[in-house]
Amino acid sequence: MVVALVASSIAFLLIKSLKGNEFDLMMANPAMTRERMEQLRQQFGNNTPLLQQYWHWLSSALHGDLQWSRFNNEPVTKLIGGALPYTLLLMGLAYPAGVLGGVALGAWQAMHSGTRLGRASTAMTFTIFSLPDFWIAILLQLIFVAKLRLFPAGGAFGYESGLSLPAQIMSKAHYVALPWLSLVLVDVAVFARFQRAAMRDVAGQQFLRTARAKGVSERVVNWKHALRVSVLPMITLAGMYFPALFVGAILVETVFGWPGVGSLLSRAIAERDYFLVAGIVVVGSTMTALGNALADTAREFADPRLRS
Repeated sequence: MVVALVASSIAFLLIKSLKGNEFDLMMANPAMTRERMEQLRQQFGNNTPLLQQYWHWLSSALHGDLQWSRFNNEPVTKLIGGALPYTLLLMGLAYPAGVLGGVALGAWQAMHSGTRLGRASTAMTFTIFSLPDFWIAILLQLIFVAKLRLFPAGGAFGYESGLSLPAQIMSKAHYVALPWLSLVLVDVAVFARFQRAAMRDVAGQQFLRTARAKGVSERVVNWKHALRVSVLPMITLAGMYFPALFVGAILVETVFGWPGVGSLLSRAIAERDYFLVAGIVVVGSTMTALGNALADTAREFADPRLRS
């Protein structure tokens, strides 16, 4: 909670420090009169000093009230509640695939580091690791949407009547595929890179030499003993990487027009909707803290030494 409030407070104060304000954008509407503008300023407290505005927002946030979105004319909690399931769906599909795929690929790369295929695979993951999420999303759009025309350019699925359940699932997957792939490619590259290094660190340890001396096959030594030890740092990395995944999802959503928190945040920043920006940062910071707590719990479960 403390992390969420500190992060959201910084976001609130930073966006408030920008030149101009949201009411300047409202004046572009020909129907907006100066009298109505003054009423809105008074209603939302914009005629008070900045620290007073901040204290009013902080007091409300501590009581679970994230205020009212000025442009959407709806409560911030309602707007975030409508967008968050889309982001959680995207992250929920990409996160386990990226972690498991990256760990498996990194272990395989460590075992085949001297082969031509292993070196090519390592070079490819390093290249993807170096690229931003949104750049990969744009590249996938150019290839699979603009060039091959295999997937829709963006948006999300809706209810389609008259289709069987398998057909509805395929239709929904058609929209999810490219945003999901954008996140998974980066996640796999990140975890493969660290898993490969972790496997190489434990390769010369005594317990592996003992297992080989007892006649245990190299496959069992690598995939059972070495992987079991080297995967422990990956659990910690999975929790630490959760904020990056959330940020990556926001960028990918913006590219594909996916109606999640990312699209909502980009619109809120453009409109200088301070309360909505701060509310989204609260949610993102809370998810980050939960991710780190879950990683600590998973690490204790995987390593009995930490429980003692």
